[in-house]
Amino acid sequence: MTPPRRARTGTRRDGQVRVIRSGDVRYPGVDLPSGVDYSARSGDGRLRPARDTGLALEGRLARERRLRSRRRRSRTVAALAAIALLGVAALGWRYSSDRKAAATPLPSAESSASVTPRHSVQADPATPQLRAMNPELATPMFARYKSLMLRLPVTVADLSELGFHQASYTYALHLNSPLKRADMTQAKKDRSTHRDKGAQESGPAATLVGETLVMWRARPGKPDSAVDIGADAGSDVLSPVTGTVVKVKRYKLYGKYPDYEIHITPDGWPNVDTVLIHVDDVSVKPGDVVVAGITRLATVRKLDPRVNPQLARYTTNGGNHVHMQLNDATDPEYKGREGAITPAAKP
Repeated sequence: MTPPRRARTGTRRDGQVRVIRSGDVRYPGVDLPSGVDYSARSGDGRLRPARDTGLALEGRLARERRLRSRRRRSRTVAALAAIALLGVAALGWRYSSDRKAAATPLPSAESSASVTPRHSVQADPATPQLRAMNPELATPMFARYKSLMLRLPVTVADLSELGFHQASYTYALHLNSPLKRADMTQAKKDRSTHRDKGAQESGPAATLVGETLVMWRARPGKPDSAVDIGADAGSDVLSPVTGTVVKVKRYKLYGKYPDYEIHITPDGWPNVDTVLIHVDDVSVKPGDVVVAGITRLATVRKLDPRVNPQLARYTTNGGNHVHMQLNDATDPEYKGREGAITPAAKP
């Protein structure tokens, strides 16, 4: 005898109690054999949810959740792979750059790269010859030693300020300048002497307009025996005299900072050694003939900030400049011409 089926109760959404027989529960898509008791075995009288067969609505939602989870994982893996590839590429580029940098030698003082002048225009090779044939293009005179006229070793456009001071040794020759001496207190306050470059005349007899600084230094040299001609680093340096280059020497300024010396013997002045320092990118060599105010010698060197040039107190460009002085080559204490060539006799 078949035992009676147990009845269960369930609460409907409207609050009414409904009696459900276990045998009446059906699963979509599943045919139940007859004659089998599918009543609950728990005996607790509570309604149990139907098991998920994968065909009911709950099964589809689970499948969609799994698919979304797989898609998220795939996107995450792809993103991580892309980041890893970028990292490998960056490391490879840096390694390649480091190898190139290691293989490229640093420039020495002798072969340092040319600095493009801020104001000066790079000329073609024929320009120096054209300028030499046209004295109207020479820079103006700014000082003299006896009857030897000295032309500005930078263009007026490149000039920041110029200042005379004492040289370090007594063999430096005293220079005279037609320029009026500036009010040093006002020039220091204004960081300028307010030179009117627009009023500058040109031609062989032209003299530099404006005023000059006179800077005191506790040195044994005569007053006005050296001059600092200020200009931005990279500006062209021109020969202040017509003559022959007799020596070009590398040295260490104050025993620390790379620099060059250029020695020129002016025509008709064999005992005068015109010396320029604080230059770079030298373009002349011993034996070269130069023309005052026209021939390019080098560029203004960018001085190490630790040099602390005095001219910086009166300019806004850090005080970069070319230093020039005339030395008495007959002085027994003077050794600057050691190793210099002897200029060829002029016809």
